[in-house]
Amino acid sequence: MLNPKKTSIGFVAIITVLALAIVALAGCGNGGTTTTAAGNGGTTTTAAGEVYKFAESNPVASNQHQMAFEYGKREMCKLLGAEFVSANAELSPDKQVSDIDTFIQMGVAGISSWTLDQGAATAVYQRAQDKGIPVVTENSPGDFVTTVFIQEQNVTRVAQEDAAKWFAELIPGAKIFIIGGPPVPYILYVTRNMEIAAEEADLTVLSRQDNLTDQADGAQVIVQDLLTAHPDVQAIWCFNDRSALGASAAVRGAGKTVWDASKPDEPGIIITGMNGTQEALEAIQAGVISATYEGQSEQVGAAQIELLHRIASGEMTGDEIPSVIVCPYRRWDGSNIADAIFPLQREIKLGILDEFMAYGTDPATMDDFLEFVRTL
Repeated sequence: MLNPKKTSIGFVAIITVLALAIVALAGCGNGGTTTTAAGNGGTTTTAAGEVYKFAESNPVASNQHQMAFEYGKREMCKLLGAEFVSANAELSPDKQVSDIDTFIQMGVAGISSWTLDQGAATAVYQRAQDKGIPVVTENSPGDFVTTVFIQEQNVTRVAQEDAAKWFAELIPGAKIFIIGGPPVPYILYVTRNMEIAAEEADLTVLSRQDNLTDQADGAQVIVQDLLTAHPDVQAIWCFNDRSALGASAAVRGAGKTVWDASKPDEPGIIITGMNGTQEALEAIQAGVISATYEGQSEQVGAAQIELLHRIASGEMTGDEIPSVIVCPYRRWDGSNIADAIFPLQREIKLGILDEFMAYGTDPATMDDFLEFVRTL
């Protein structure tokens, strides 16, 4: 039996509400379970001669983040000669639990998940661990989680601090808008971080508004109104890419220009998003938004499978298995966008797990986020 790692104690609200963040990021996809057989890379077998099978509980299959996670997982399974099965929870915690129970009955070698409701998931994660099946998660710490992969831009301050410092370098004392989103923990957290970072960088926050629709048109309406009240705004920080696209539409609709780092001497309003989605990367290429902060979701997915494979094969055991793996952010803007790779076009290679582990495995990395959530 595995020795389960408990990366945080069960306060149900944290990840329950994180599920709503995913709602805010995308609509629902189709349900059901699909299986993809391994492709290139040879065949990896269990002691009984069976190919390893790894499973994913996908919280919402149509989300661009989740597409990237799943892409990385599928591609890594091909490299390892393993099978991959994915079930779309359709944002239902009950369905997620049912899907994971099905994976347990199938006898999979490992499970990956973005937890929709930690309170609901704890028992099923324990059932998996009792059967010797490790569980790894994305951005969702909890009991009976073997390892949680955290993306810096979501659960640490560093990306928001970078944005504030960048604004200040480009325009000292810049006047800015902050566009948050639905009142869910990680969105509240990053928005709060940006407010603090803006003050520390001596920026002037003209207004902080929340795009509760999470769609581009919702942000567009908000920014249109803000531009009427504050036509002198110089930068707009948005908690996600769709809001940045809406902000850009409002700015351009008002006859103003968007600042482009590939043309640094030309004036314009700086507009940043977060997530590194394909639509955001294309928008930067076109000069429609200024930057996005991404967390290498496809690489994270690949690393999750790589870790599960090492555990299943016995290559990594006991205390060798980290409870937390930190995945770094990157800012894409006009100065480096030529180097960007669309998430679903990235070549997945063995060894990404080692790169992430070399970057960080300290559980204390999550302390600030967890402490913030406890105050909600």
